Amino acid sequence: MRLIAEAWDTSSYQLGRNFPGISWLQWNGQFRDQIRSFVKSDPGRVNDLMRRLYGSDDLFPDTLMDAYHAFQSVNFVTAHDGFCLYDLVSYDHKHNQINGHHNSDGTNHNFSWNCGWEGDDNVPPDVLKLRKRQIKNFCCLLMLSNGTPMLCAGDEFMNTQHGNNNPYNQDNETSWLDWDLLQKNRDIFRFFKHMIAFRKVHSSLGRSRYWREDISWYGVGSEVDTTYHSHVLAYCLLGASQGDQDIYVMINAYWRDLVFTIQEGVFDEWSRVADTGMESPYDIAEPGHEQSIQNLHYNVKTRSVVILTRS
Repeated sequence: MRLIAEAWDTSSYQLGRNFPGISWLQWNGQFRDQIRSFVKSDPGRVNDLMRRLYGSDDLFPDTLMDAYHAFQSVNFVTAHDGFCLYDLVSYDHKHNQINGHHNSDGTNHNFSWNCGWEGDDNVPPDVLKLRKRQIKNFCCLLMLSNGTPMLCAGDEFMNTQHGNNNPYNQDNETSWLDWDLLQKNRDIFRFFKHMIAFRKVHSSLGRSRYWREDISWYGVGSEVDTTYHSHVLAYCLLGASQGDQDIYVMINAYWRDLVFTIQEGVFDEWSRVADTGMESPYDIAEPGHEQSIQNLHYNVKTRSVVILTRS
Protein backbone atom coordinates (compact mmCIF):
# COMPACT_ATOMS: atom_id res chain seq x y z
CA MET A 1 0.00 0.00 0.00
CA ARG A 2 1.22 3.50 -0.86
CA LEU A 3 0.14 6.48 1.23
CA ILE A 4 0.42 9.79 -0.65
CA ALA A 5 -0.17 13.17 0.96
CA GLU A 6 -1.02 16.55 -0.47
CA ALA A 7 0.74 18.07 2.51
CA TRP A 8 -0.96 21.45 2.66
CA ASP A 9 -4.37 23.03 3.11
CA THR A 10 -5.81 26.50 3.58
CA SER A 11 -4.17 26.96 6.98
CA SER A 12 -0.85 25.05 6.88
CA TYR A 13 1.99 23.94 4.63
CA GLN A 14 3.63 20.74 5.88
CA LEU A 15 5.67 19.56 2.88
CA GLY A 16 8.64 17.33 3.71
CA ARG A 17 9.79 16.91 7.30
CA ASN A 18 6.90 19.02 8.62
CA PHE A 19 4.40 16.32 7.67
CA PRO A 20 3.76 13.86 10.55
CA GLY A 21 3.81 10.69 8.40
CA ILE A 22 7.51 9.90 7.86
CA SER A 23 6.89 7.01 5.46
CA TRP A 24 4.32 8.79 3.31
CA LEU A 25 4.97 9.92 -0.25
CA GLN A 26 4.15 13.60 -0.71
CA TRP A 27 3.15 15.78 -3.62
CA ASN A 28 6.11 18.12 -4.06
CA GLY A 29 4.60 21.54 -4.59
CA GLN A 30 8.04 23.15 -4.64
CA PHE A 31 9.03 20.94 -7.58
CA ARG A 32 5.93 22.13 -9.43
CA ASP A 33 6.47 25.84 -8.80
CA GLN A 34 10.24 25.96 -9.25
CA ILE A 35 10.34 23.84 -12.42
CA ARG A 36 7.57 25.97 -13.90
CA SER A 37 9.48 29.10 -13.00
CA PHE A 38 12.75 27.86 -14.51
CA VAL A 39 11.18 26.71 -17.77
CA LYS A 40 9.48 30.09 -18.27
CA SER A 41 12.94 31.66 -17.89
CA ASP A 42 12.50 33.40 -14.56
CA PRO A 43 15.88 34.49 -13.15
CA GLY A 44 17.63 33.00 -10.16
CA ARG A 45 16.32 29.45 -10.55
CA VAL A 46 19.36 27.31 -11.42
CA ASN A 47 20.02 26.28 -7.82
CA ASP A 48 16.36 25.34 -7.44
CA LEU A 49 16.50 23.27 -10.63
CA MET A 50 19.54 21.36 -9.37
CA ARG A 51 17.87 20.62 -6.05
CA ARG A 52 14.64 19.37 -7.65
CA LEU A 53 16.42 17.21 -10.25
CA TYR A 54 18.50 15.69 -7.46
CA GLY A 55 15.41 14.55 -5.60
CA SER A 56 14.63 17.38 -3.14
CA ASP A 57 16.93 16.25 -0.34
CA ASP A 58 16.22 19.55 1.41
CA LEU A 59 12.65 18.39 1.92
CA PHE A 60 13.28 14.65 2.27
CA PRO A 61 16.74 14.29 3.87
CA ASP A 62 18.15 10.79 4.23
CA THR A 63 20.33 11.47 7.26
CA LEU A 64 20.35 8.97 10.10
CA MET A 65 18.04 11.26 12.03
CA ASP A 66 15.51 11.66 9.22
CA ALA A 67 15.83 8.54 7.00
CA TYR A 68 13.65 9.71 4.13
CA HIS A 69 13.95 8.32 0.59
CA ALA A 70 14.15 10.18 -2.70
CA PHE A 71 11.09 8.36 -4.04
CA GLN A 72 8.93 10.01 -1.36
CA SER A 73 9.02 13.17 -3.46
CA VAL A 74 6.09 12.91 -5.88
CA ASN A 75 7.28 15.22 -8.64
CA PHE A 76 4.66 16.90 -10.79
CA VAL A 77 4.11 19.93 -12.98
CA THR A 78 0.31 19.77 -13.15
CA ALA A 79 -2.43 18.07 -11.14
CA HIS A 80 -6.22 17.87 -10.93
CA ASP A 81 -6.45 21.53 -9.97
CA GLY A 82 -4.67 24.47 -11.54
CA PHE A 83 -3.67 24.83 -15.18
CA CYS A 84 -3.28 21.70 -17.28
CA LEU A 85 0.03 21.51 -19.13
CA TYR A 86 -1.11 22.97 -22.43
CA ASP A 87 -2.79 25.88 -20.65
CA LEU A 88 0.37 26.43 -18.61
CA VAL A 89 2.18 27.37 -21.83
CA SER A 90 -0.81 29.11 -23.41
CA TYR A 91 -2.16 31.53 -20.79
CA ASP A 92 -0.54 34.21 -18.67
CA HIS A 93 -3.73 34.61 -16.67
CA LYS A 94 -6.59 32.39 -15.54
CA HIS A 95 -9.88 32.61 -17.43
CA ASN A 96 -12.45 31.34 -14.93
CA GLN A 97 -15.40 33.56 -15.76
CA ILE A 98 -17.56 30.55 -16.64
CA ASN A 99 -17.33 29.35 -13.02
CA GLY A 100 -19.62 32.19 -11.93
CA HIS A 101 -17.32 33.99 -9.48
CA HIS A 102 -16.25 36.94 -11.65
CA ASN A 103 -12.85 35.25 -12.21
CA SER A 104 -12.04 35.56 -8.48
CA ASP A 105 -11.68 31.80 -7.84
CA GLY A 106 -8.57 29.77 -8.59
CA THR A 107 -4.98 30.70 -7.83
CA ASN A 108 -3.23 33.66 -9.41
CA HIS A 109 0.19 32.12 -8.76
CA ASN A 110 0.47 29.89 -11.80
CA PHE A 111 4.07 30.50 -12.98
CA SER A 112 2.69 30.24 -16.50
CA TRP A 113 3.79 31.84 -19.78
CA ASN A 114 1.70 32.00 -22.94
CA CYS A 115 4.73 31.98 -25.29
CA GLY A 116 3.72 35.37 -26.65
CA TRP A 117 0.01 34.89 -27.38
CA GLU A 118 -2.85 34.60 -24.91
CA GLY A 119 -5.07 31.60 -25.57
CA ASP A 120 -5.85 29.62 -28.71
CA ASP A 121 -7.78 32.04 -30.91
CA ASN A 122 -5.81 32.64 -34.13
CA VAL A 123 -2.60 31.49 -32.45
CA PRO A 124 0.40 32.03 -34.79
CA PRO A 125 2.23 28.87 -35.95
CA ASP A 126 5.54 29.94 -34.39
CA VAL A 127 3.84 30.38 -31.00
CA LEU A 128 2.28 26.92 -31.22
CA LYS A 129 5.69 25.50 -32.15
CA LEU A 130 7.24 27.08 -29.05
CA ARG A 131 4.42 25.81 -26.86
CA LYS A 132 5.05 22.26 -28.02
CA ARG A 133 8.76 22.68 -27.26
CA GLN A 134 8.00 23.94 -23.76
CA ILE A 135 5.67 21.00 -23.14
CA LYS A 136 8.46 18.62 -24.17
CA ASN A 137 10.87 20.47 -21.88
CA PHE A 138 8.53 19.94 -18.93
CA CYS A 139 8.20 16.27 -19.85
CA CYS A 140 12.00 15.85 -19.95
CA LEU A 141 12.65 17.52 -16.62
CA LEU A 142 9.91 15.50 -14.95
CA MET A 143 11.18 12.19 -16.30
CA LEU A 144 14.83 13.01 -15.60
CA SER A 145 14.29 13.92 -11.95
CA ASN A 146 15.01 11.63 -9.01
CA GLY A 147 11.77 10.90 -7.20
CA THR A 148 8.37 9.58 -8.27
CA PRO A 149 6.97 11.29 -11.39
CA MET A 150 3.25 12.07 -11.65
CA LEU A 151 1.41 13.03 -14.84
CA CYS A 152 -2.04 14.54 -15.21
CA ALA A 153 -4.19 12.69 -17.74
CA GLY A 154 -4.48 14.54 -21.03
CA ASP A 155 -1.21 16.45 -20.74
CA GLU A 156 0.39 13.88 -23.02
CA PHE A 157 -1.80 15.03 -25.92
CA MET A 158 -2.22 18.72 -25.07
CA ASN A 159 -5.69 18.62 -23.54
CA THR A 160 -6.96 22.09 -22.68
CA GLN A 161 -9.38 23.65 -20.20
CA HIS A 162 -9.24 26.92 -22.17
CA GLY A 163 -7.48 28.79 -19.39
CA ASN A 164 -9.76 27.67 -16.56
CA ASN A 165 -7.54 26.71 -13.61
CA ASN A 166 -10.38 25.80 -11.23
CA PRO A 167 -13.12 23.93 -13.17
CA TYR A 168 -14.55 22.30 -10.06
CA ASN A 169 -18.13 22.98 -11.14
CA GLN A 170 -17.70 22.30 -14.86
CA ASP A 171 -18.98 18.81 -15.62
CA ASN A 172 -18.80 19.50 -19.36
CA GLU A 173 -16.33 19.99 -22.19
CA THR A 174 -14.24 22.31 -20.04
CA SER A 175 -13.12 19.52 -17.71
CA TRP A 176 -13.63 16.45 -19.90
CA LEU A 177 -10.75 14.93 -21.85
CA ASP A 178 -11.00 15.68 -25.56
CA TRP A 179 -9.79 12.42 -27.08
CA ASP A 180 -9.79 13.93 -30.58
CA LEU A 181 -6.67 15.81 -29.49
CA LEU A 182 -4.83 12.50 -29.21
CA GLN A 183 -4.95 12.13 -32.98
CA LYS A 184 -4.27 15.81 -33.59
CA ASN A 185 -1.19 15.84 -31.33
CA ARG A 186 0.33 12.43 -31.95
CA ASP A 187 3.79 14.02 -32.02
CA ILE A 188 3.51 15.12 -28.38
CA PHE A 189 2.01 11.78 -27.35
CA ARG A 190 4.93 10.00 -29.04
CA PHE A 191 7.44 12.17 -27.16
CA PHE A 192 5.82 11.43 -23.79
CA LYS A 193 5.65 7.72 -24.56
CA HIS A 194 9.36 7.53 -25.39
CA MET A 195 10.42 9.65 -22.41
CA ILE A 196 8.45 7.41 -20.06
CA ALA A 197 10.12 4.37 -21.65
CA PHE A 198 13.53 6.07 -21.29
CA ARG A 199 12.98 6.57 -17.56
CA LYS A 200 11.86 2.98 -17.08
CA VAL A 201 14.96 1.63 -18.84
CA HIS A 202 17.43 3.84 -16.93
CA SER A 203 17.37 2.79 -13.29
CA SER A 204 19.98 5.41 -12.39
CA LEU A 205 17.37 8.18 -12.68
CA GLY A 206 14.83 7.17 -10.05
CA ARG A 207 16.68 5.74 -7.05
CA SER A 208 15.77 4.94 -3.49
CA ARG A 209 18.64 7.21 -2.43
CA TYR A 210 20.18 10.39 -3.81
CA TRP A 211 22.69 10.53 -6.68
CA ARG A 212 25.62 11.67 -4.51
CA GLU A 213 29.02 10.93 -6.09
CA ASP A 214 27.43 9.78 -9.36
CA ILE A 215 26.39 13.31 -10.35
CA SER A 216 28.65 16.04 -11.79
CA TRP A 217 27.15 19.46 -12.48
CA TYR A 218 28.24 21.73 -15.33
CA GLY A 219 27.10 24.73 -17.34
CA VAL A 220 27.79 25.57 -20.95
CA GLY A 221 31.38 24.77 -19.94
CA SER A 222 33.03 23.18 -16.94
CA GLU A 223 31.49 25.41 -14.27
CA VAL A 224 27.88 25.72 -13.15
CA ASP A 225 26.56 29.26 -13.50
CA THR A 226 24.23 29.85 -10.55
CA THR A 227 24.17 33.63 -10.86
CA TYR A 228 20.85 35.46 -10.87
CA HIS A 229 20.71 35.87 -14.65
CA SER A 230 21.69 32.31 -15.53
CA HIS A 231 19.23 30.08 -17.37
CA VAL A 232 21.41 27.08 -18.19
CA LEU A 233 22.52 23.82 -16.59
CA ALA A 234 24.24 20.61 -17.68
CA TYR A 235 25.09 17.48 -15.77
CA CYS A 236 26.48 13.98 -16.14
CA LEU A 237 24.87 11.15 -14.17
CA LEU A 238 27.05 8.06 -13.95
CA GLY A 239 25.12 4.82 -14.14
CA ALA A 240 27.66 2.09 -13.33
CA SER A 241 26.59 1.81 -9.68
CA GLN A 242 23.07 0.97 -10.92
CA GLY A 243 24.16 -1.23 -13.83
CA ASP A 244 23.13 1.55 -16.20
CA GLN A 245 24.55 3.81 -18.91
CA ASP A 246 25.88 7.28 -18.21
CA ILE A 247 23.50 10.13 -19.05
CA TYR A 248 24.47 13.67 -20.05
CA VAL A 249 21.83 16.41 -20.04
CA MET A 250 22.04 19.98 -21.36
CA ILE A 251 19.29 22.44 -20.43
CA ASN A 252 18.92 25.87 -22.04
CA ALA A 253 16.06 28.04 -20.77
CA TYR A 254 17.65 31.15 -22.31
CA TRP A 255 16.01 32.96 -25.24
CA ARG A 256 19.00 32.38 -27.55
CA ASP A 257 20.81 29.30 -28.84
CA LEU A 258 23.92 28.43 -26.81
CA VAL A 259 26.86 26.15 -27.54
CA PHE A 260 27.54 23.69 -24.70
CA THR A 261 30.85 21.87 -24.40
CA ILE A 262 30.35 18.31 -23.19
CA GLN A 263 32.67 17.79 -20.22
CA GLU A 264 32.83 14.02 -20.05
CA GLY A 265 34.52 11.48 -22.35
CA VAL A 266 35.10 11.75 -26.11
CA PHE A 267 32.48 12.63 -28.68
CA ASP A 268 32.06 9.23 -30.30
CA GLU A 269 31.03 7.71 -26.95
CA TRP A 270 27.87 9.83 -26.82
CA SER A 271 24.58 9.36 -28.67
CA ARG A 272 21.61 11.71 -28.77
CA VAL A 273 18.39 10.38 -27.28
CA ALA A 274 16.36 13.59 -27.33
CA ASP A 275 16.61 17.21 -28.42
CA THR A 276 13.43 19.21 -27.81
CA GLY A 277 14.69 21.87 -30.22
CA MET A 278 14.15 19.47 -33.11
CA GLU A 279 10.87 18.66 -34.83
CA SER A 280 9.13 15.30 -34.51
CA PRO A 281 10.15 12.54 -35.12
CA TYR A 282 13.75 13.74 -34.73
CA ASP A 283 13.10 15.24 -31.29
CA ILE A 284 13.39 11.82 -29.63
CA ALA A 285 14.88 8.63 -30.98
CA GLU A 286 13.23 5.26 -31.23
CA PRO A 287 14.97 2.87 -28.78
CA GLY A 288 18.08 1.49 -30.42
CA HIS A 289 18.20 4.29 -33.01
CA GLU A 290 19.97 7.00 -31.02
CA GLN A 291 22.16 9.30 -33.16
CA SER A 292 25.91 9.62 -32.58
CA ILE A 293 27.10 13.17 -32.09
CA GLN A 294 29.92 14.61 -34.19
CA ASN A 295 31.95 16.54 -31.59
CA LEU A 296 31.92 17.69 -27.99
CA HIS A 297 30.46 21.11 -28.87
CA TYR A 298 26.68 20.96 -29.10
CA ASN A 299 24.41 23.81 -30.15
CA VAL A 300 21.46 23.70 -27.77
CA LYS A 301 18.64 25.72 -29.24
CA THR A 302 16.78 28.34 -27.28
CA ARG A 303 14.44 26.86 -24.65
CA SER A 304 15.53 23.29 -25.26
CA VAL A 305 16.68 20.15 -23.44
CA VAL A 306 19.17 17.67 -24.91
CA ILE A 307 19.70 14.15 -23.55
CA LEU A 308 22.70 11.97 -24.41
CA THR A 309 23.72 8.48 -23.34
CA ARG A 310 27.24 7.00 -23.32
CA SER A 311 27.78 3.59 -24.85
